Amino acid sequence: MADYFERLNYSLGDEDAALEHRIVPEHARHVVDVAGCGSRLLPLLARFPARLTCADISAPQLAFTRLRLALLEQTDHESFMDFMGYRPDTSITRRQSVFRQLDLPLVDRRWLADLFQSSHWHAPIYLGAFEQTLRRLARINGLVTGKAGRGIFQCCDLGEQSDYYRRHFPLRRWKAVIGLLGNAAVLNSLLYRGAFPANNLGISSRKVYLDIFHALFTTQVVRESFFLQMLFFGELRYPQGYPLECDPQIFQSAREALKQCRVSVVQGDIVDCVAACTEVDFVSLSDVPSFLPDATAATVLQRLRPALAEHALTVMRGHLRVVRPDCEGFRDVSSQFHEAIAREKTQLWRVQVYRQTSPVQVSR
Repeated sequence: MADYFERLNYSLGDEDAALEHRIVPEHARHVVDVAGCGSRLLPLLARFPARLTCADISAPQLAFTRLRLALLEQTDHESFMDFMGYRPDTSITRRQSVFRQLDLPLVDRRWLADLFQSSHWHAPIYLGAFEQTLRRLARINGLVTGKAGRGIFQCCDLGEQSDYYRRHFPLRRWKAVIGLLGNAAVLNSLLYRGAFPANNLGISSRKVYLDIFHALFTTQVVRESFFLQMLFFGELRYPQGYPLECDPQIFQSAREALKQCRVSVVQGDIVDCVAACTEVDFVSLSDVPSFLPDATAATVLQRLRPALAEHALTVMRGHLRVVRPDCEGFRDVSSQFHEAIAREKTQLWRVQVYRQTSPVQVSR
């Protein structure tokens, strides 16, 4: 498990940060989130919190988060897009030039420079272990489903796409790919190195993935999903599916928010980090609770509770393992955000949203 947190696991991410952007209240006093690769940084800042704390136990993920923060603070939107790799024609010279201009902690600069050198200054958004896994799966997917599989990306609206999915999409061959993607042993080998949380959903992993992708193909335009683009092409080809951090208005709002927001990037367990605070209005736990032992995971909300402001929101995700926490003092308000959850561009997650309540409003 320790090895898993000693490398760069994510650079683009497997979560759609637009979800938190839609849920977090504007002008929150204090927002705390799992840093990950920093993909939530700009969307959360764009909601103008007074304070934002990004916590993670992984030093590489924190370095990547500080990289995104430096790009936001010290460059412009065009440079951000060029450097991160959202513009495929960006030259190595251009990327190196932007990097040289950044004021970064020395330890981050050295680690990032080594990372970029070893990858020949390839687009940073593809350098994480998860993204590299998707690129390998995309090659397999391409061999199995071929042009017929990729053809669904030519559809420009949901009606056209639904018709293509019914009539032309190679569903049988796609199910063979799902068999690979839904194999926990394969995921353990490719990404998690034995740390993959065990499935507790009561249905097979293959069935979970079949349902996820059926929902994506029938309810969302696939061009608008960065996750599906990665799985079919191994790269981002359609700007409609770029993550929210690419939106010029989000970038500008996030940069404006920096003038008044106190941003901290902290190494440590996020639950401990929140517990040491007061008056926290919003917490994004990502899927951290699903990595914890059952007994520990069940206490997550109670450990957060003393630090949370009245009516504070806590968001957690679960993939194949969903935590059922002790909800004393909280109310499950996930249904209030049903539309935002349904619009999440990966659909990999079962999202739970809890609101801190007064003692008389306890819900279990």
